[in-house]
Amino acid sequence: MNTIGIQRKEGYTDIHGSADIHGSADIHGFVDIHGFIDIHTHILPGVDDGAESMMQSIRMARIAAMEGISRIILTPHQRVDRRCVSPEGIVRRMKLLQEEIDRQKIPIRLYPGSELFYRHGIEELLAAGKLMTLAGSSYCLVEFFPEENYAYIRDGLNRLSAFGFRPILAHAERYERINEEDHAAELKRQTGCLYQVNAGALTGENGFTWKSRSRKLLKNGLVDFIATDAHNEKERGPRIGRCADWLEKRLGEAERKRLLTGNPAAVLADREL
Repeated sequence: MNTIGIQRKEGYTDIHGSADIHGSADIHGFVDIHGFIDIHTHILPGVDDGAESMMQSIRMARIAAMEGISRIILTPHQRVDRRCVSPEGIVRRMKLLQEEIDRQKIPIRLYPGSELFYRHGIEELLAAGKLMTLAGSSYCLVEFFPEENYAYIRDGLNRLSAFGFRPILAHAERYERINEEDHAAELKRQTGCLYQVNAGALTGENGFTWKSRSRKLLKNGLVDFIATDAHNEKERGPRIGRCADWLEKRLGEAERKRLLTGNPAAVLADREL
């Protein structure tokens, strides 16, 4: 397993009071640090089907750090047809979790975000600040029903783009109409969306179907991000080291860095890929 430690330099202070002078600053003024960046997690406690308590969140954060993850975007589920935590609630809870992570000296930095279940109208809610993008950037993580029809997914992603957002399709390996009907490349061309696949899918921990689909997306050069989609510390933990090793052995260090560090860093900095 690749475990990458955080290295800090003197001369720069970010909003958390950490010093560093190398790398590119994210939208919060924090300069790049070494380690993987996880853009899809459910570590925030008590807000969805992820971590149930602060203690569980801390256990998950410890695992993430051991796996080489240094930055995490919190992406609790958001559905406009259900009562969900507000953007203000996400930030408030994130600060409490970050304080406890810092108190326990776990080298993890948190950023607020959400995983949006697409419904017509979320574009307006995002534009009004009633739903959260990823780390305050123009990137948004969006999901659909796995069996949703292709035209609906295409039109939804196009609407998000038309409002000035950069949609990232969460766990792209799950969508039947995109993968089984071989529409993956077409969808990216038509909408400009980006694809995130789950680390556990690529390594086969989520079953043969998702492994086959995710590896085909990767082979065809369509994957932009790999994330954990962590929900707990057990079977859906924030584990990425095995996937990182698999990527480096098969595709090389540059591709591993692009998918686990470089592209996610562009999200934090709100830069175009």
